[in-house]
Amino acid sequence: MAIRNTKGKGVKTLSAKEIGIQVGLILGASALVLWGIFAGLSGYTHHNDYIKVPDVSGLSFDEAQIRLEQAGLRSQIMDSVYNEKARAYTIIEQNPKASEMVKEDRRIYLVINTGNKPKIKAPNLVDMSLTLAKAIIKNRGLVLGQISMAYDPIGNNLVLAQQYKGQALTEGTLIPKGSIINLTVASTDESQFAETDSTANPDSEMLEGEDL
Repeated sequence: MAIRNTKGKGVKTLSAKEIGIQVGLILGASALVLWGIFAGLSGYTHHNDYIKVPDVSGLSFDEAQIRLEQAGLRSQIMDSVYNEKARAYTIIEQNPKASEMVKEDRRIYLVINTGNKPKIKAPNLVDMSLTLAKAIIKNRGLVLGQISMAYDPIGNNLVLAQQYKGQALTEGTLIPKGSIINLTVASTDESQFAETDSTANPDSEMLEGEDL
């Protein structure tokens, strides 16, 4: 290729090889610059540098926080719930989960056990069948306790009364979840209840031949 000097001072000619070398140098320099930029970004964002999330379940929040910080991670309480199978005020769930690979300084969200049973409103089981009362007790997170039978000429197998800790339980009363509810249930079979004669007095009976 020839480049003509328009001022008439001669012609400067570059060979195809020289042009190729210059283009190659330009492309090489550009590639080097781009590589430096990406290498810098990679180092800044810790590209391909991952941390294995430690298992903090069963630990107190303070213990979990220390363990996560030692691993280069952060922690935050996401929620608190009641779990009767776990110790009070310990971690029962984490996200991301244990053994997952995450970036450094990643925030780990924790769920902590409150240790306090939630309270619920007592249902009204009176006049319900025993079968339905059992189902409601279970669905409300309560526990069926003692069942006492009482004679009733009409409402066979219906709940006559409900008690909590030996006292009559009123509908809507707040009681801890898992509380034991005792029931008094009706039976029309009068024969199953022992009859007592209140007029009988053993002291008035006389032994045969005893003098007054």
